[in-house]
Amino acid sequence: MPLAAQKMIRPAITKFTNNFEAPGLPGERLDSKSLLLLMGTQIRETELDCSHFVQYLYEQAGLYYGYTPSRVLYAGTKGFRRVVHPKAGDLIVWRGHVGIIVDPKETTFLSALRSGVKTSSYQSTYWKRRGRPRFLRYVGAPENAAPVWTTRSAIAARGDLSGE
Repeated sequence: MPLAAQKMIRPAITKFTNNFEAPGLPGERLDSKSLLLLMGTQIRETELDCSHFVQYLYEQAGLYYGYTPSRVLYAGTKGFRRVVHPKAGDLIVWRGHVGIIVDPKETTFLSALRSGVKTSSYQSTYWKRRGRPRFLRYVGAPENAAPVWTTRSAIAARGDLSGE
């Protein structure tokens, strides 16, 4: 996406902080992947496409990687490794779409669609027609890699980050 187009993205999403506590465990903070799932399931609408939405949630949870389109993620990229058995918080990627695994036993994932942020089964007929997905686990951003443009920096450039 061209830089000018990214500057015009106006996400309809709530700003979150990493102050969420683990349910039933007062004073215990959530791990990063649990946090991104909690945030993602609380968002119903966004103007971000699937790739920007996933990158935004990861960034809000403190898991940084430069914006990467789903087609590039599908081919493979630094910061992620391909896995056969996904865990909650891993990425599920098709050529042209990306989401975040919510529950691998229930085969559910969260993603941004034109109709809003939805949780779906990747075993459904619709998603099976898209082909075989790949599962990617975040292993960290390369030490010397500086993202060219991230969703957070795009939002900050417009001055939409309240309280920062």
